[in-house]
Amino acid sequence: MKHKALHEMISARYLMRELRRLMARDMSIQARLDRIVSLLAESLNVDVCSCYILRPGDLLELYATYGLDKNARHETFLRVGEGLVGEIALQRKPLFSEDAWAHPSFVYKPETNEKAFKSLAGVPLIRSNRLLGVLVIQTKKKQTYTSETIELLETVAMVVAEMLTGQHLTAPERENVAPMGRQKLDAVSLIEGFAIGTIAIHKRMSQAVNLLAKDSQQEIQRLHAALETVEQEINKILATSHMTGEQSAIFDTYLMFLKDKGWILKMTKAIEAGLTAEAAVQKVGEEIAERMQMMTDPYIKERVHDFNDLGARVLKHLRGKPSASKNKKMLKNTILVAKTLGPAELLDYDLSKIKGLILEEGSQTMHMVIVARSLNLPLVCGIKNVCSVLAEGDYVALDATAGIVYVNPSDETLDDLNTRTATRRKLEAKYHQIASLPAETVDGVEISLNINAGLSNDLTLPENTLFHGVGLYRTELPFMLSDTLPDVRMQENIYRRVLIKAKGRPVVFRTLDIGSDKVLPYFHHKGEENPAMGWRSIRMTLDRRALLRNQLRALIHAAADRELFVMFPMISSVDEFLEAKATLNIELERARLQQAHMPQKVKVGTMIEVPSLIFSLDRLLREVDFVSIGTNDLAQFLFAADRGNPNIWNRYDNLSPALLKALRIIVHRCQEAHIPCSVCGEMAGRPLEAMTLVALGFTSLSMNPTALGPVKSAIRAMNYQQLSDYLEKQLSVSSRSLRDRLISYARDHGILI
Repeated sequence: MKHKALHEMISARYLMRELRRLMARDMSIQARLDRIVSLLAESLNVDVCSCYILRPGDLLELYATYGLDKNARHETFLRVGEGLVGEIALQRKPLFSEDAWAHPSFVYKPETNEKAFKSLAGVPLIRSNRLLGVLVIQTKKKQTYTSETIELLETVAMVVAEMLTGQHLTAPERENVAPMGRQKLDAVSLIEGFAIGTIAIHKRMSQAVNLLAKDSQQEIQRLHAALETVEQEINKILATSHMTGEQSAIFDTYLMFLKDKGWILKMTKAIEAGLTAEAAVQKVGEEIAERMQMMTDPYIKERVHDFNDLGARVLKHLRGKPSASKNKKMLKNTILVAKTLGPAELLDYDLSKIKGLILEEGSQTMHMVIVARSLNLPLVCGIKNVCSVLAEGDYVALDATAGIVYVNPSDETLDDLNTRTATRRKLEAKYHQIASLPAETVDGVEISLNINAGLSNDLTLPENTLFHGVGLYRTELPFMLSDTLPDVRMQENIYRRVLIKAKGRPVVFRTLDIGSDKVLPYFHHKGEENPAMGWRSIRMTLDRRALLRNQLRALIHAAADRELFVMFPMISSVDEFLEAKATLNIELERARLQQAHMPQKVKVGTMIEVPSLIFSLDRLLREVDFVSIGTNDLAQFLFAADRGNPNIWNRYDNLSPALLKALRIIVHRCQEAHIPCSVCGEMAGRPLEAMTLVALGFTSLSMNPTALGPVKSAIRAMNYQQLSDYLEKQLSVSSRSLRDRLISYARDHGILI
């Protein structure tokens, strides 16, 4: 056994060394995978090593093999769940069998000529919680695989998964472009739907050329003239686009940005320093974009697209050039392609001709996506160098539901998309029909659906949309957009507008959650090795007490004659919460002594984001009026996995038994103490996760407004007691995640997720 262990250790070192060399070489994916399976077979002294790649439609394609018939590559397919390879993909965990042929799941594929082989061991290829394929080894004799072998196999699988991420794989005979120029590109779906048409490439104006100004005062005048022209342009969009609700509110936000004194002051100072107006707009825009892109909060991070859009429009008018999109000739059915796109840029086009959108960069929180959704435009993103991959005039079919772009689609593909388009329209009609109905389960459990917001305009939703209130209002955005610290009066005006827009609905104001990735431009402090767990949020505002007191003072004044909900974030101990609550009480007493108009009622709560609070619930629940769970931070602290680090964010799943058990403890203890408990993290806005939270006992969820329809649909289709009983049994299962089981449950019970 010692000799065998020594041999395995030497083989592992050799394999890792050769893999490093291989990854450094410039070669095709096919050649690299062929070499990897050969290396692995040689190092482990096995007869077969094969790599299967997941294809659309849950098909596993034999992509590379050592030991099986090479002619079977790209000709052998297994469905997920079919055979041992399919079982590995379905369960997303390793599987090994001494006698594969005797296994009940074994399926024989004659084209591989694998009759002589007995044992099999395989592991899934997973990256960022996404299944990419399966890696397997086989031997002619029965063999028991050691834990070292499985561990080495998993290590190689991780390397292969990393290599495959972002690659568009094709079989050699279909490399680059298939017969008749057909091609299939994988993308990320942002707005589901289908469209067929001709590609038009969007081009944003190039950067400023003339950098140095001759007359600063003249440049400042040019800047203000351009800002005024853009304001008129935005007002015209609002007047002629017939938008209401959330979509028109986006352009109200644009107008707010245009009048932002901090932004204008920065550009003015840049001009006074010797830059042209164009160069100043570009410089300040880049500074804001860089600062905002460093943040992990998707809501705040995505506002950078608004600034880029505004900056491009101001530059356009400074140069005296009309928008290229206004004069662009387009066919009746056009699919617009761009690296990124602002909402105003989209509305510059003839929308009657645009049927779909393909972006390189995008996310659900982009304002442009919200506008595109209001226009029912299917949208995908995530295709690298999309403006080079697709060419002006290409004929494409866009399946934004599955996240696929077909270049020169076949007749079969077109027929399939037309059928699915009809089904999609029925689904959208259903969301519209239930918009004014309560989120109530089949067995009568009513769930309070709330929205997350960061600007007062986020509260403007279609009139028939039923929601309880604002479960999380992020107060830090105005602080981050301003060039100076907002004073009490400025904050008071902001919070009062929010309460007016809420129309009597409760609004939970989260006090400043700054620090970590949310850095204020006027508030300097040294960088930290672990900012997410460093001097941030309530820790910072308690240490800089004037910051917290001014904000609480503004909230109290703004909520005169209304109910005020104050929530402290990043609390890690009960004493910390009591200190923050005492600060609020000081400001309440100050307001009484000044005989100010007081809030009708004040309720104070905390976010549960730090796991230590779970072990202090008995004392905490005696001090709070409500709690809300921030699942984003709670999960990353519970699993010690930075959610902003792409190298490790696939190491945990929000539907893992560990996190679900922690959430169950919190909600059950809150129920016993009769303390309202809600979830305001990203989990609450996804139908599968939302129905799971309801099954755990949560009756209040807060989410992005766009998630209200799908989440409500899932809740109205589920039976609380049945799913709760099912989930209780599943929580005892030793599994990395319950996602696949819950997906199967939803499908079996007709719940759309």
